Formats: sequence, C-alpha cells, structure tokens
Amino acid sequence: MKYLISFIAALILILLYSSCRTTAIGSVGNNVCKNLEKKTVLYVIFVDSKGTHSWNDFDIRSTLDSIQIAVDWIHKSAAENNINLNISVEHAEKNGKIPFKGKFKYETFSNTLYRSKNLINGIRLIDQWSDKIAKNVARSIKADSSSIVLSKNRSNNRERMIAKLRNKYKTDNIAVMYFINCYYENELSAAFHTGSNNDTEYAVVSTKHPPVIAHEFLHLFGAWDLYISPFDKGILLKHKKKKAMKNFPNEIMAYTHKRNIDSLNISQLTRYLIGWDTKLEI
Repeated sequence: MKYLISFIAALILILLYSSCRTTAIGSVGNNVCKNLEKKTVLYVIFVDSKGTHSWNDFDIRSTLDSIQIAVDWIHKSAAENNINLNISVEHAEKNGKIPFKGKFKYETFSNTLYRSKNLINGIRLIDQWSDKIAKNVARSIKADSSSIVLSKNRSNNRERMIAKLRNKYKTDNIAVMYFINCYYENELSAAFHTGSNNDTEYAVVSTKHPPVIAHEFLHLFGAWDLYISPFDKGILLKHKKKKAMKNFPNEIMAYTHKRNIDSLNISQLTRYLIGWDTKLEI
C-alpha cells in the first residue's frame, strides 16, 4: 500500500535533493506491472459490498468514462515522452453481469483496513477480500493452459486470475483495479504491494475522479506518492515531501483531489519509476 512505503519514498526524496548525480532504484521494473509501455491492460473489477453503494448502469458507464479520460491523459503523456504505449480498458463480467460480490470484513474498505492498530493485519484482510473476488473472476474467464504468472510471487487466486488474463490478452502488463461505489463518500483509494516481490499488486479505487484513477494506476507501475499523508510522521520525511510538492506542484503523484487532470503532469522522478526514463538524474 502506498502509505506503507513512505520510508522508501523518503529515501528517494533524500536522494533527489542531495548532490547531483545519477542513481538507480531497485524497485523499478519489478513485480507483475513492470515498465509502463507497449501493450497494457487496465483490468477493472466492479465490486458490490454491503458497506458501499450498489453499482447501477449509470454509475458503471460514468466510471468507465472517467477511466478512459485517465487513460487518454496517460497516453498523451507517453506520446510527449516518445513512449510506445497502448492501454486497453477491460472489465470483468460473469454471465453478462458486471458487479461481483465482495463483502469487507468490517463493512467498509477503510474500516477493514484500519480496524487493527497494526496496518499489516488490515492489509491482510483486504488481500483476502481481493483474493476471493479474483477467484470468482478467474472462473468467469475461459479456461487456458497458463498456470502461474511469470514472477516470483506466491500462487494465490489473484495471481491465477492474472495468469489467465495474460494468456487472454497476450500481454504481460496486466494492471488490476477493483472499483467500489463510494463516489459521494469520503472513502480512500489505495494501491497495494507495488514494491513487493511476494504479492501481486492491485489497487482499490473508491472514486471516478480521473486524476485519482491515473494516480493509483501509476502506483501499480512503481510511482511513489509525492505529498504529505497523515502517516508521514518523521520531520525529515515531511521536509523532503514539502520540497517535492514545491518543486513538482503539478505532479500527478502529488495531491490530486479536486484538480483537473489536464493541469497535472508527470515529473522526471515518476518517469524514471514507471520505466519511461532509464536514468534518474539527481
């Protein structure tokens, strides 16, 4: 999850504002979503849960429209950086029905995630939630000969689903995003396991605001947060993030709520983290 990697973000930011030199970050290009280039599938899973609003046809269509706006913006940014990128938006459905059922342990996304003082326990519960849904989604995908994802991850239901999706769409770049219908609620959105080699990454999105969708999508390909969150406790980290916010005021990985996506851009740091630049100049 994005908040858990604040200490790594701090390291990046410390490097950013030290002496000018070329460096490398080991988390770049790992896990399922590696470099954001060439054929990429953004796989959307709409989920109905007891603690969220039910999806209706209008909500689904309007959310897909917002997702496409985010994708078009990323395509435009890729073209400006001479990156060959083709993102297609696909969504899960079973017998013609789109929303899948997925009950949160403690009714809502945020309540389940933060129920325990130990955030690891909350993430484990969200993983279990996503895994159960992935199992049902995988059953809806036509059987194929693939059995595992070509990564060093544990074989879980989410991973098996991605294996089927890779085979179906003939690409390794599969970005999984679960959408819950909380557009009028003050619910969070988050990406999980974005720097992991043990668990496949995914995002849970609670809004149809295009900048937030683009923000979480880029997390899956290695981008880091460049804003101060309530979980940033260290003085040094806050100081470095304040510098980042000042130097990159329109960065997509900074604060994106209530902003127009066309007013935002992708900084050199984020371009490096998602594989658009081969070197990070600091």
